[in-house]
Amino acid sequence: MKTQKLSVFALVALGAAVAGTVLGSAPSRAEPPAVIQPMGMVLPTSLPKVTFYFRAPGGTKLTGAFIAEDVGKAAPKNFVIDSATVTAVDKMAATFTLARPAKGWPVGQYRLEVKHGDKLVHVERFMMMDAQ
Repeated sequence: MKTQKLSVFALVALGAAVAGTVLGSAPSRAEPPAVIQPMGMVLPTSLPKVTFYFRAPGGTKLTGAFIAEDVGKAAPKNFVIDSATVTAVDKMAATFTLARPAKGWPVGQYRLEVKHGDKLVHVERFMMMDAQ
């Protein structure tokens, strides 16, 4: 069996404003920066979306599931919000994006689980917090 290598090459394109900063253009409005904590990134609830990029060999199929680990009464613990299967093309990125819900991000702990087939290959934790 051939072993495929998966690597996370950019974890944060946290919405239009922050993504614009990452790409070198000026953001239209200032967003608080992401802060890395032991339990993952702390992101402001004002973000329009959260996007994670992964580099994998072309043709690699990855399945990503966004999970609300603990968001209080907004959802049961470990609730699967959304999942998708994507295919990396010519060593390009596999991208997983979750848009802000219509009622806004519930404050709490989230994670993205990425699988290659049935094998869990990456877990990325993040928290959504109100901006101070």
